[in-house]
Amino acid sequence: MEVSSLATYRLCYKKGKVGYSKNHAAYIQREDGYQSKEEDLKKIREYLKYKNKITFLVFVNIGVNVGLRISDLSTLRFENIDRRSWTYTLIEKKTKKKRLIKFNAVCKKSIKELEKYYEELEYSTKEGYLFKSLSPYQKKLRLDKPFTINGVSKEFKKIEEYLNIPYPLGSHSLRKTWGKNVYDATLNIALIMKAFNHSSPGITLKYIGIEEEDINKLYEGIEI
Repeated sequence: MEVSSLATYRLCYKKGKVGYSKNHAAYIQREDGYQSKEEDLKKIREYLKYKNKITFLVFVNIGVNVGLRISDLSTLRFENIDRRSWTYTLIEKKTKKKRLIKFNAVCKKSIKELEKYYEELEYSTKEGYLFKSLSPYQKKLRLDKPFTINGVSKEFKKIEEYLNIPYPLGSHSLRKTWGKNVYDATLNIALIMKAFNHSSPGITLKYIGIEEEDINKLYEGIEI
């Protein structure tokens, strides 16, 4: 978005970071993505079903239920799922720390739907990436390539524009949505902080979009 006036520049400054193109024109840098509101998440799921984008639908369903970074979520593999306990052990790419995730009922149902979809396409579900990039070229050569962060961001941009969602969706949206829902259900910021491997509660609160006014509501709602 080009900034043509001082007023617009100020708006950019308030709404987010301001970047500069090669010709020194200012523009708004897109945020990494806000958490999805419940009604918008429902619309996103309906849109992906309507478009028959099954792989991305399952990606969203699992993403909002496990809270992984996209770099870890996109590289989950069928053969590493423990079907007895429905758990998955991985080494986080960013932190290099070991992480155990537990698949809930939504995840289990989604994985089974994904397996059925891949079987119809004659892809193996005994091994390989859960979230395959099914471009015509890769389908033709039967390549097993995972989603990329860039590809995920582009897909979210399409969804955002198609559904007229009034805030940016991005590669962090699924993780932030999980964190915000856990916070709303438990108010246990320490638990979310540990799951995210953040160094302080303040970082986690900011990441999931908890503002000072939200914290003040806690005081208004409790009388002892």
